[in-house]
Amino acid sequence: MAGIARLVIGLIVLIIGVAALVTIIGFILGILFIVVGVVLIVSGLSAREDAARMSQQQEQTNLLLQQQLQMNAMQASRPPTPPQYYPQPQPVVATADRYCPVCGMGNARAAAFCQKCGKPLPPPP
Repeated sequence: MAGIARLVIGLIVLIIGVAALVTIIGFILGILFIVVGVVLIVSGLSAREDAARMSQQQEQTNLLLQQQLQMNAMQASRPPTPPQYYPQPQPVVATADRYCPVCGMGNARAAAFCQKCGKPLPPPP
């Protein structure tokens, strides 16, 4: 609708500009009216396509929004993924190669003292 109004106003201004060119005083004013009229006509012609372009953009936007809503619904209905737990490293348990003669506690082969009572261990066999 705005395109048609610009076309009509542009034609009127263009006609006024041509009529003003006839007089000597209106020559500069006539050129100004002609330029304004041409600009209005050109912008009116381009505005006629605005409605179709805006309609097409609205359809594309609606399609993208619909796809986004579908993706959100799919993600909401998907069961949550269980958290990933990594196994805790197990402490290295040394086998009891040597036993304390005082308390009987098992100790590692390289230990020099008992881990329980602190007494010196006999040399390894």
